Amino acid sequence: MNVLWVNSSPGQKVSNTHLYGVPRALEKLGVRSFVLVGGRRAPNIPEFFVLLPMPLKRLGIYRLLVTMALPWLCWKYRPDVVISDWQSAGMTWLLVLMRRLGLFNFRLVHDVRTVSVKKDNDRGERIWIKSLQYAHRHFDGLTTITEPLKDLISRQFDIPASQIAVWQSGVDLNHFRPQNASSLRRELDLEDKFVVFYHGAVESNRGILELAESTHYLEDLPDLRLLVVGYGSEWNKLVDLIRESKLDKVILKPSVPYHQIPQWIACGDLCVVPLPNHPWWVVSSPLKLMEYLAMGKPVMLTEILAHRAVITRDEDAFWVPECDPQQFAEGIRRAYQQRTRLQEWGMKGQRLAAENLTWERQASLLKDYLMQVSSKKINLRSSAI
Repeated sequence: MNVLWVNSSPGQKVSNTHLYGVPRALEKLGVRSFVLVGGRRAPNIPEFFVLLPMPLKRLGIYRLLVTMALPWLCWKYRPDVVISDWQSAGMTWLLVLMRRLGLFNFRLVHDVRTVSVKKDNDRGERIWIKSLQYAHRHFDGLTTITEPLKDLISRQFDIPASQIAVWQSGVDLNHFRPQNASSLRRELDLEDKFVVFYHGAVESNRGILELAESTHYLEDLPDLRLLVVGYGSEWNKLVDLIRESKLDKVILKPSVPYHQIPQWIACGDLCVVPLPNHPWWVVSSPLKLMEYLAMGKPVMLTEILAHRAVITRDEDAFWVPECDPQQFAEGIRRAYQQRTRLQEWGMKGQRLAAENLTWERQASLLKDYLMQVSSKKINLRSSAI
Protein backbone atom coordinates (compact mmCIF):
# COMPACT_ATOMS: atom_id res chain seq x y z
CA MET A 1 0.00 0.00 0.00
CA ASN A 2 1.19 3.54 -0.87
CA VAL A 3 0.06 6.56 1.14
CA LEU A 4 0.43 10.23 0.15
CA TRP A 5 0.25 12.65 3.08
CA VAL A 6 -0.83 16.20 2.21
CA ASN A 7 0.32 18.78 4.71
CA SER A 8 -0.36 22.50 4.63
CA SER A 9 2.75 23.85 6.33
CA PRO A 10 6.56 23.71 6.36
CA GLY A 11 8.17 20.35 7.02
CA GLN A 12 10.44 21.32 9.91
CA LYS A 13 7.76 22.62 12.27
CA VAL A 14 7.74 20.91 15.66
CA SER A 15 3.97 20.38 15.27
CA ASN A 16 4.65 18.07 12.32
CA THR A 17 6.46 15.49 14.44
CA HIS A 18 3.90 12.79 13.64
CA LEU A 19 4.94 13.11 9.98
CA TYR A 20 8.40 11.96 11.00
CA GLY A 21 7.27 9.13 13.26
CA VAL A 22 4.27 7.40 11.70
CA PRO A 23 5.59 6.95 8.12
CA ARG A 24 8.72 5.24 9.47
CA ALA A 25 6.60 2.93 11.61
CA LEU A 26 4.22 2.23 8.71
CA GLU A 27 7.14 1.26 6.49
CA LYS A 28 7.95 -1.58 8.89
CA LEU A 29 4.38 -2.78 8.36
CA GLY A 30 4.70 -2.75 4.56
CA VAL A 31 3.07 0.63 3.96
CA ARG A 32 5.11 3.11 1.91
CA SER A 33 4.58 6.82 2.63
CA PHE A 34 5.22 9.99 0.66
CA VAL A 35 4.87 13.10 2.84
CA LEU A 36 4.19 16.35 1.00
CA VAL A 37 5.48 19.41 2.87
CA GLY A 38 6.83 22.85 2.07
CA GLY A 39 10.52 23.68 2.12
CA ARG A 40 13.88 22.64 0.76
CA ARG A 41 15.90 19.47 1.13
CA ALA A 42 18.25 19.74 4.11
CA PRO A 43 20.21 17.45 6.42
CA ASN A 44 18.06 15.27 8.69
CA ILE A 45 14.99 15.63 6.45
CA PRO A 46 13.57 12.12 5.86
CA GLU A 47 13.88 10.71 2.37
CA PHE A 48 10.15 10.05 2.23
CA PHE A 49 9.45 13.80 2.46
CA VAL A 50 8.34 15.22 -0.90
CA LEU A 51 9.29 18.89 -0.70
CA LEU A 52 7.66 21.65 -2.71
CA PRO A 53 9.18 25.14 -2.69
CA MET A 54 7.46 27.86 -0.71
CA PRO A 55 7.49 30.85 -3.12
CA LEU A 56 8.37 34.12 -1.43
CA LYS A 57 7.89 32.22 1.87
CA ARG A 58 4.17 32.84 1.52
CA LEU A 59 1.95 30.06 2.85
CA GLY A 60 -0.98 31.08 0.64
CA ILE A 61 1.07 30.75 -2.55
CA TYR A 62 2.45 27.40 -1.34
CA ARG A 63 -1.07 26.05 -0.78
CA LEU A 64 -2.11 27.10 -4.28
CA LEU A 65 0.98 25.32 -5.61
CA VAL A 66 0.01 22.18 -3.70
CA THR A 67 -3.50 22.25 -5.17
CA MET A 68 -2.14 22.41 -8.70
CA ALA A 69 0.63 19.85 -8.09
CA LEU A 70 -1.45 17.17 -6.37
CA PRO A 71 -2.78 15.48 -9.56
CA TRP A 72 0.75 15.14 -10.95
CA LEU A 73 2.04 13.84 -7.61
CA CYS A 74 -0.74 11.25 -7.49
CA TRP A 75 0.15 10.15 -11.01
CA LYS A 76 3.83 9.89 -10.00
CA TYR A 77 3.50 8.10 -6.65
CA ARG A 78 0.33 6.08 -7.34
CA PRO A 79 -1.09 6.27 -3.80
CA ASP A 80 -3.79 3.88 -2.65
CA VAL A 81 -4.77 6.42 0.02
CA VAL A 82 -4.36 10.20 0.22
CA ILE A 83 -4.43 11.64 3.75
CA SER A 84 -4.96 15.35 4.41
CA ASP A 85 -5.03 17.40 7.59
CA TRP A 86 -7.89 19.79 8.30
CA GLN A 87 -5.98 22.81 7.00
CA SER A 88 -5.23 21.13 3.68
CA ALA A 89 -8.54 19.36 2.99
CA GLY A 90 -9.71 22.20 0.74
CA MET A 91 -6.59 21.84 -1.39
CA THR A 92 -7.82 18.45 -2.60
CA TRP A 93 -10.77 19.78 -4.64
CA LEU A 94 -9.02 19.08 -7.94
CA LEU A 95 -8.32 15.50 -6.82
CA VAL A 96 -11.96 15.07 -5.83
CA LEU A 97 -13.07 16.29 -9.26
CA MET A 98 -10.61 14.08 -11.15
CA ARG A 99 -11.57 11.05 -9.09
CA ARG A 100 -15.22 11.70 -9.85
CA LEU A 101 -14.32 11.74 -13.55
CA GLY A 102 -12.71 8.33 -13.13
CA LEU A 103 -9.13 9.53 -13.63
CA PHE A 104 -8.01 8.29 -10.19
CA ASN A 105 -9.26 5.52 -7.90
CA PHE A 106 -7.41 6.19 -4.63
CA ARG A 107 -9.26 6.64 -1.33
CA LEU A 108 -9.31 9.92 0.60
CA VAL A 109 -8.89 10.09 4.39
CA HIS A 110 -9.26 13.22 6.50
CA ASP A 111 -7.00 13.30 9.57
CA VAL A 112 -7.91 15.66 12.44
CA ARG A 113 -5.06 16.12 14.93
CA THR A 114 -6.70 19.02 16.79
CA VAL A 115 -9.67 21.28 17.02
CA SER A 116 -9.15 24.84 15.90
CA VAL A 117 -7.74 27.16 18.54
CA LYS A 118 -10.22 30.03 18.87
CA LYS A 119 -8.80 33.44 18.06
CA ASP A 120 -10.36 36.86 17.82
CA ASN A 121 -11.86 36.50 14.33
CA ASP A 122 -12.60 32.74 14.64
CA ARG A 123 -11.37 32.24 11.06
CA GLY A 124 -9.54 29.07 12.02
CA GLU A 125 -12.66 27.62 13.59
CA ARG A 126 -14.68 28.32 10.43
CA ILE A 127 -12.05 26.57 8.29
CA TRP A 128 -12.03 23.61 10.68
CA ILE A 129 -15.81 23.23 10.47
CA LYS A 130 -15.87 23.59 6.69
CA SER A 131 -13.07 21.06 6.29
CA LEU A 132 -15.06 18.43 8.18
CA GLN A 133 -18.24 19.20 6.26
CA TYR A 134 -16.26 18.91 3.04
CA ALA A 135 -14.66 15.64 4.13
CA HIS A 136 -18.02 14.17 5.07
CA ARG A 137 -19.28 14.81 1.53
CA HIS A 138 -16.19 13.85 -0.48
CA PHE A 139 -13.81 11.71 1.60
CA ASP A 140 -13.90 7.99 2.36
CA GLY A 141 -12.45 7.91 5.87
CA LEU A 142 -11.83 10.06 8.93
CA THR A 143 -9.27 9.70 11.73
CA THR A 144 -8.79 11.70 14.92
CA ILE A 145 -6.26 11.93 17.72
CA THR A 146 -8.35 11.07 20.82
CA GLU A 147 -11.60 9.37 21.77
CA PRO A 148 -13.10 12.65 23.13
CA LEU A 149 -12.39 14.35 19.79
CA LYS A 150 -13.92 11.40 17.94
CA ASP A 151 -17.07 11.73 20.06
CA LEU A 152 -17.22 15.50 19.51
CA ILE A 153 -16.93 15.15 15.71
CA SER A 154 -19.43 12.31 15.60
CA ARG A 155 -22.04 14.39 17.45
CA GLN A 156 -21.38 17.74 15.78
CA PHE A 157 -21.26 16.46 12.18
CA ASP A 158 -23.63 13.50 12.48
CA ILE A 159 -20.97 11.00 11.45
CA PRO A 160 -21.31 7.44 12.81
CA ALA A 161 -18.56 6.74 15.32
CA SER A 162 -17.97 3.40 13.60
CA GLN A 163 -16.66 5.30 10.55
CA ILE A 164 -13.99 7.15 12.58
CA ALA A 165 -10.66 5.73 13.79
CA VAL A 166 -8.41 7.03 16.56
CA TRP A 167 -4.61 7.05 16.48
CA GLN A 168 -2.93 9.17 19.09
CA SER A 169 0.36 10.96 19.43
CA GLY A 170 3.40 8.77 19.89
CA VAL A 171 7.12 8.91 20.29
CA ASP A 172 10.16 7.57 18.48
CA LEU A 173 12.13 5.79 21.19
CA ASN A 174 15.27 5.79 19.04
CA HIS A 175 15.15 9.57 18.67
CA PHE A 176 13.86 10.53 22.11
CA ARG A 177 16.02 8.58 24.54
CA PRO A 178 17.88 9.57 27.71
CA GLN A 179 21.18 11.28 27.02
CA ASN A 180 23.86 13.33 28.70
CA ALA A 181 23.40 17.09 28.34
CA SER A 182 26.37 18.25 30.38
CA SER A 183 28.06 20.05 27.47
CA LEU A 184 24.93 21.98 26.46
CA ARG A 185 24.14 22.82 30.07
CA ARG A 186 27.70 24.10 30.45
CA GLU A 187 27.31 26.18 27.28
CA LEU A 188 24.09 27.69 28.67
CA ASP A 189 25.63 28.27 32.11
CA LEU A 190 23.18 25.79 33.64
CA GLU A 191 25.68 23.65 35.52
CA ASP A 192 24.50 23.05 39.10
CA LYS A 193 21.13 24.62 38.25
CA PHE A 194 17.65 23.14 38.65
CA VAL A 195 16.22 23.47 35.13
CA VAL A 196 12.50 23.56 34.41
CA PHE A 197 11.96 22.94 30.69
CA TYR A 198 9.29 23.65 28.06
CA HIS A 199 9.48 23.32 24.28
CA GLY A 200 6.94 23.95 21.56
CA ALA A 201 4.67 26.66 20.25
CA VAL A 202 4.64 29.96 22.12
CA GLU A 203 1.05 30.88 21.40
CA SER A 204 -1.87 32.29 23.36
CA ASN A 205 -3.87 29.91 25.53
CA ARG A 206 -0.98 27.45 25.98
CA GLY A 207 0.02 28.51 29.48
CA ILE A 208 3.54 29.56 28.61
CA LEU A 209 3.16 33.19 29.78
CA GLU A 210 1.74 31.98 33.09
CA LEU A 211 4.61 29.50 33.40
CA ALA A 212 7.14 32.31 32.92
CA GLU A 213 5.33 34.47 35.50
CA SER A 214 5.59 31.63 38.03
CA THR A 215 9.32 32.34 38.43
CA HIS A 216 8.35 35.60 40.16
CA TYR A 217 7.19 33.46 43.11
CA LEU A 218 10.40 31.41 43.17
CA GLU A 219 12.96 34.13 43.78
CA ASP A 220 14.08 32.32 46.93
CA LEU A 221 15.45 29.47 44.81
CA PRO A 222 18.66 31.00 43.42
CA ASP A 223 19.65 27.92 41.40
CA LEU A 224 16.29 27.62 39.57
CA ARG A 225 16.03 28.36 35.83
CA LEU A 226 13.19 28.06 33.32
CA LEU A 227 14.38 27.15 29.81
CA VAL A 228 11.89 27.79 27.00
CA VAL A 229 12.62 26.51 23.48
CA GLY A 230 10.17 27.44 20.75
CA TYR A 231 8.56 30.25 18.82
CA GLY A 232 5.13 31.59 17.91
CA SER A 233 2.82 34.57 17.82
CA GLU A 234 3.29 35.29 21.55
CA TRP A 235 7.11 35.19 21.44
CA ASN A 236 7.55 38.97 21.49
CA LYS A 237 4.96 39.26 24.25
CA LEU A 238 6.92 36.69 26.25
CA VAL A 239 10.16 38.62 25.68
CA ASP A 240 8.47 41.85 26.84
CA LEU A 241 7.02 40.12 29.91
CA ILE A 242 10.43 38.81 30.94
CA ARG A 243 12.07 42.20 30.46
CA GLU A 244 9.35 44.32 32.11
CA SER A 245 8.78 41.98 35.05
CA LYS A 246 12.50 41.27 35.44
CA LEU A 247 12.03 37.52 35.25
CA ASP A 248 15.75 36.84 35.22
CA LYS A 249 15.36 33.11 35.77
CA VAL A 250 13.79 32.60 32.32
CA ILE A 251 16.06 31.64 29.41
CA LEU A 252 14.70 31.77 25.87
CA LYS A 253 15.90 29.85 22.83
CA PRO A 254 14.17 30.24 19.42
CA SER A 255 12.98 27.11 17.65
CA VAL A 256 15.53 24.39 16.92
CA PRO A 257 15.36 21.70 14.20
CA TYR A 258 13.56 18.47 15.03
CA HIS A 259 16.76 16.42 15.26
CA GLN A 260 18.12 18.74 17.97
CA ILE A 261 15.07 18.67 20.24
CA PRO A 262 16.18 15.68 22.37
CA GLN A 263 19.45 17.29 23.43
CA TRP A 264 17.51 20.34 24.62
CA ILE A 265 14.97 18.24 26.51
CA ALA A 266 17.90 16.47 28.13
CA CYS A 267 18.85 19.77 29.79
CA GLY A 268 15.69 19.73 31.89
CA ASP A 269 15.37 18.40 35.43
CA LEU A 270 11.58 18.89 35.35
CA CYS A 271 9.57 19.18 32.11
CA VAL A 272 6.26 21.02 31.98
CA VAL A 273 3.13 20.83 29.84
CA PRO A 274 1.20 23.92 31.06
CA LEU A 275 -1.96 23.67 28.92
CA PRO A 276 -5.07 25.31 30.41
CA ASN A 277 -8.40 23.53 30.77
CA HIS A 278 -9.83 24.72 27.44
CA PRO A 279 -12.05 22.59 25.18
CA TRP A 280 -9.48 22.45 22.39
CA TRP A 281 -6.75 21.11 24.71
CA VAL A 282 -9.01 18.68 26.57
CA VAL A 283 -9.43 16.65 23.36
CA SER A 284 -5.73 16.80 22.45
CA SER A 285 -2.96 14.20 22.77
CA PRO A 286 0.07 16.23 23.92
CA LEU A 287 3.05 15.15 21.86
CA LYS A 288 5.64 16.82 24.07
CA LEU A 289 4.39 14.84 27.06
CA MET A 290 5.25 11.57 25.28
CA GLU A 291 8.67 12.93 24.36
CA TYR A 292 9.42 13.98 27.93
CA LEU A 293 8.39 10.58 29.27
CA ALA A 294 10.44 8.68 26.68
CA MET A 295 13.52 10.65 27.71
CA GLY A 296 13.06 9.72 31.36
CA LYS A 297 12.03 13.19 32.50
CA PRO A 298 9.67 13.81 35.43
CA VAL A 299 6.76 16.03 34.40
CA MET A 300 4.55 18.72 35.83
CA LEU A 301 1.07 18.74 34.29
CA THR A 302 -2.14 20.70 34.52
CA GLU A 303 -5.20 18.78 35.64
CA ILE A 304 -6.93 18.22 32.28
CA LEU A 305 -8.42 15.15 30.63
CA ALA A 306 -5.75 14.96 27.92
CA HIS A 307 -3.00 14.60 30.53
CA ARG A 308 -4.96 12.13 32.64
CA ALA A 309 -5.48 9.96 29.56
CA VAL A 310 -1.71 9.41 29.50
CA ILE A 311 -0.81 9.43 33.19
CA THR A 312 -3.60 8.20 35.44
CA ARG A 313 -1.98 8.04 38.88
CA ASP A 314 -1.44 11.07 41.11
CA GLU A 315 1.98 9.85 42.21
CA ASP A 316 3.43 9.61 38.69
CA ALA A 317 3.52 13.37 37.97
CA PHE A 318 3.52 16.74 39.67
CA TRP A 319 -0.07 17.89 39.15
CA VAL A 320 -1.32 21.46 39.37
CA PRO A 321 -5.06 22.25 39.50
CA GLU A 322 -5.08 24.96 36.85
CA CYS A 323 -3.04 27.18 34.57
CA ASP A 324 -2.02 29.83 37.08
CA PRO A 325 1.40 31.36 37.91
CA GLN A 326 1.12 30.69 41.64
CA GLN A 327 -0.09 27.13 41.07
CA PHE A 328 2.83 26.51 38.70
CA ALA A 329 5.22 27.95 41.29
CA GLU A 330 3.86 25.60 43.96
CA GLY A 331 4.21 22.61 41.63
CA ILE A 332 7.79 23.52 40.73
CA ARG A 333 8.61 24.01 44.40
CA ARG A 334 7.27 20.53 45.24
CA ALA A 335 9.46 19.03 42.52
CA TYR A 336 12.46 21.04 43.70
CA GLN A 337 12.00 19.80 47.25
CA GLN A 338 11.98 16.20 45.98
CA ARG A 339 14.74 16.63 43.41
CA THR A 340 16.72 13.67 44.76
CA ARG A 341 13.83 11.38 43.71
CA LEU A 342 13.23 12.82 40.24
CA GLN A 343 15.22 10.12 38.48
CA GLU A 344 12.84 7.54 39.95
CA TRP A 345 9.86 9.46 38.51
CA GLY A 346 11.58 9.66 35.17
CA MET A 347 12.19 5.91 34.99
CA LYS A 348 8.47 5.26 35.54
CA GLY A 349 7.61 7.54 32.64
CA GLN A 350 10.20 5.91 30.43
CA ARG A 351 8.63 2.48 31.00
CA LEU A 352 5.17 3.87 30.26
CA ALA A 353 6.36 5.36 26.97
CA ALA A 354 8.03 2.14 25.87
CA GLU A 355 4.95 0.04 26.64
CA ASN A 356 2.11 2.24 25.39
CA LEU A 357 3.19 5.41 23.60
CA THR A 358 5.26 4.41 20.56
CA TRP A 359 4.60 5.40 16.96
CA GLU A 360 4.68 1.68 16.10
CA ARG A 361 1.57 1.10 18.15
CA GLN A 362 -0.26 4.03 16.54
CA ALA A 363 0.88 3.03 13.04
CA SER A 364 -0.61 -0.42 13.54
CA LEU A 365 -3.99 1.11 14.39
CA LEU A 366 -3.80 3.43 11.39
CA LYS A 367 -2.83 0.65 8.98
CA ASP A 368 -5.78 -1.48 10.08
CA TYR A 369 -8.15 1.41 9.40
CA LEU A 370 -6.60 2.26 6.02
CA MET A 371 -7.03 -1.37 4.96
CA GLN A 372 -10.73 -1.13 5.81
CA VAL A 373 -11.03 2.12 3.84
CA SER A 374 -9.20 0.62 0.85
CA SER A 375 -11.48 -2.43 0.83
CA LYS A 376 -14.53 -0.11 1.09
CA LYS A 377 -15.63 -1.57 4.41
CA ILE A 378 -15.43 2.03 5.65
CA ASN A 379 -17.16 4.69 3.55
CA LEU A 380 -17.65 8.08 5.14
CA ARG A 381 -19.66 9.40 2.20
CA SER A 382 -22.39 6.80 2.73
CA SER A 383 -23.41 8.64 5.93
CA ALA A 384 -23.39 12.12 4.34
CA ILE A 385 -26.67 13.87 3.65
